[in-house]
Order: sequence, then structure tokens, then C-alpha cells
Amino acid sequence: MKKSILFLLILSACSTGGSVNKMGAYQEVPIGATPSEVIALVGEPYAVHQKSDGTVEYEYIERITAGSRNMETRHYYFVLKDGQVISKRIKQTTPPAYTFDSFDMQTTQNRNSGEIE
Repeated sequence: MKKSILFLLILSACSTGGSVNKMGAYQEVPIGATPSEVIALVGEPYAVHQKSDGTVEYEYIERITAGSRNMETRHYYFVLKDGQVISKRIKQTTPPAYTFDSFDMQTTQNRNSGEIE
């Protein structure tokens, strides 16, 4: 049962037209890579952060969804100094199951009349 659920989650994540497998691309970027090599392997960053210590941080975001629900979010960071990657890290978050309202999922409310359909 667990294997079939995992398969369905992976299948639905692929079918949503989401981003390229960022985890695989992240692992391919070696320490010492140049900014152009990072972009060639992972793509354009979601954000570029200039740090006070002179480093530049490239941030990439990958959202893993099942249908319209966000199951997991991964932030990939590459820290560059003097034109080379000096470190990289991943921050992974999974939203708690209680962040959705089951009542909203089961009913539809008419916005004009306030009545539940």
C-alpha cells in the first residue's frame, strides 16, 4: 500500500509540469564551480542574495506537489565567493498536515449568499 501511494505521489508530481529534478542537478554541482557552470547545471536561480561578507548566495526552490497541495518544499543554496562555489546546502520543509481546513475541502460556499452548497 505504501509503495503504491509513493508511486502515485511521484507520478502526480511529474504530471504537474513541475521543475526539473533540482536534487539531481544540485548534487552535480561541484565545489569550485563557476556561476555559469551552476546556471548550466541547475538553471537560473530563484533569487540571488548579496551577503555582507562579500559572498553571493544563489537560491533555488523546488516544490513537490500532489494535485494542488504542496507536500514538500526544498530550498537549494550555493554560496559563491570570488567567482566559485565555496559551499552548498539544502533546507527542506514539509507543511504540517493540519494546515488545511477539512471543512473547506468538503464543502463549497456561495460567496454572495454565504450559504453552503
